[in-house]
Amino acid sequence: MTSTKTIAYVTDIHLGQQLQIEDGIGNGKMGYLSNPDEHKENFIVILNDMQKRGVQEFVFGGDIGAKDANWWFFDAIKKYQLKLLMVLGNHDTFAEVGKHYNNSLIDGKDEMNYSYEDNQRKYIILDSSSNSVSNGQLDWLGRQVNTSKKILLFIHHPVLKINTLIDEIGAALNGREELKKILIDSAKDITIICGHYHMTDEAIEKNIRQISTVAGSYQILKESSKVTTDQNSFGYLLIQMDGDSIKPETVLFKQA
Repeated sequence: MTSTKTIAYVTDIHLGQQLQIEDGIGNGKMGYLSNPDEHKENFIVILNDMQKRGVQEFVFGGDIGAKDANWWFFDAIKKYQLKLLMVLGNHDTFAEVGKHYNNSLIDGKDEMNYSYEDNQRKYIILDSSSNSVSNGQLDWLGRQVNTSKKILLFIHHPVLKINTLIDEIGAALNGREELKKILIDSAKDITIICGHYHMTDEAIEKNIRQISTVAGSYQILKESSKVTTDQNSFGYLLIQMDGDSIKPETVLFKQA
């Protein structure tokens, strides 16, 4: 018997981080200034929209933002009837997030990787907060993909290459080819949901389908000769699972 399930994927909210771009050699160098209120309204809009749509479970895909914003992030979520699953991004740390988020499924003591299953799928969460996936996690992943179920994998960084400038100038996941090999060699039906690049993209390679989604803070234009941002839009991803199918829907908002 198949079942229908809808979850949300919210990522790259960058609370308290005001984007700055220096265009020195045409590629652009990105950095952040401290601004305690930055992007907080965006997150409240997203939480309210999820509540309005009846979403009961969401995955946060990484990059809460400034260290001091962690407490505000988790406190805001407590006001809603939402089950939260955490993924760590490169602006997060296990030590800081662990003060606020406890999940008995977490496999290690210093990395936030874990898995769980329902009747249809196996869900795997990897920790790429170090801009890589550790050897320990790769070994663990090799065991986790040994399943008869379809796999939905959540990770902050893209695993498959995205044809965009950001991928070429240092933002790509270190060691992603080794990770990709484990997934391909498994020959399982695998869907990856990721963020990090602040853009929508869908890629397929062999048994892997990768869905990259919008950011909750600002967007980066995919097809551009230099780093170009859109700071007037933000959003998140709805993931509808119906039997074997996964249907992504982008929810996008414009700044007032």
